[in-house]
Amino acid sequence: MTWKHDGFESHEGEVGVLLADGTEPGPVYFDLGSGGHFHESIDWWAYDGTMRRPTATTMRGRCSCG
Repeated sequence: MTWKHDGFESHEGEVGVLLADGTEPGPVYFDLGSGGHFHESIDWWAYDGTMRRPTATTMRGRCSCG
């Protein structure tokens, strides 16, 4: 899920999260069954602390411009 600022087509982003220590976590991996492929996500909803995932404490804007 991304957003784009009207009038700034090169300015596109999405919702990001921060951990309690202020760092941005890496991707969360999901094991969807047998096989060697694992789905990964950096979507905000994945950082809820379940199944030993990191727990986000803050939401923030993550932008393509950095």
